[in-house]
Amino acid sequence: MLYLASQFVWFLAAAFALGLVMGWIGQDGGKLRLGGAAAGWFAALWGLGAALTWLQFLNGTPAVWVETALLFSAVYVAGCVIGALLSGMRTTAEAEAPPAVAALPPVPGESEIPGQRPLGLLAAKETRPDDLKLIRGIGRQNEDRLQALGIWHFEQIAAWTPANVEWVGSYLAFPGRIEREDWVGQAKTLAEGGETEFAVRARAGLVESSRDEDEPAKA
Repeated sequence: MLYLASQFVWFLAAAFALGLVMGWIGQDGGKLRLGGAAAGWFAALWGLGAALTWLQFLNGTPAVWVETALLFSAVYVAGCVIGALLSGMRTTAEAEAPPAVAALPPVPGESEIPGQRPLGLLAAKETRPDDLKLIRGIGRQNEDRLQALGIWHFEQIAAWTPANVEWVGSYLAFPGRIEREDWVGQAKTLAEGGETEFAVRARAGLVESSRDEDEPAKA
C-alpha cells in the first residue's frame, strides 16, 4: 500500500483536501457526527476489503484495485474528520466568545454623574434582548433608555456594582429607587431562569407599564 501511496500522492492529497472541505461544511453545530449506520457500514466494508487483500484472498489486478480504493477512502475520511473537528472548534469559539463591549458615546453631562457607568454591549446577544420590563420599576421608557446605554440583558443588571447602581439611578433621575426596588436581585433571579411575582404578572399582561404599546390589556 505504501507503493500505491507513492504513486498516487497528488491524487491522495486531492482526496484529503476534498474530505477537509466536506467535513468543514458538513459539521453540525459543534457536534462531530461519526456514528450511525452509514459509518458502521463503511467500517465493515473497509475491514472486509482489507482482510481480502492482506490475507491474500485477492491477488493481482483485483487486489490492486481494492487496495487503491481502501487507500483513497481512508484518506478522504481522515480529511472529513479533521475538517469537522476544525469547524467544530471554530463554532465553539464563536459561541463562547463574549459579545463586543461597547465604547458607547458619552451621554450629556456624563462626567458629572456620580458613580460609575456600567459597561454596555453594542447589541443584544444573538439579536434577542431580554424583556427588561419584567423587572419591577422598568417600564417602556426606562427600558429604551437602558438599551441606549447598551443594557440589553438581565445578567448585565445582575452584575451591577453599587457604583453602577448609583450612576444609573442618577442618570435616570431617581437615585435610590434601584436599591429600593431591588433591580439587581430581580435581575439575578430572572437571569438564572427563575421568576419573580412581578415577572409572572407582567408576562400575563397584568402590568400596564410592562406591556408593549400595541399590546391589549388582558382580563
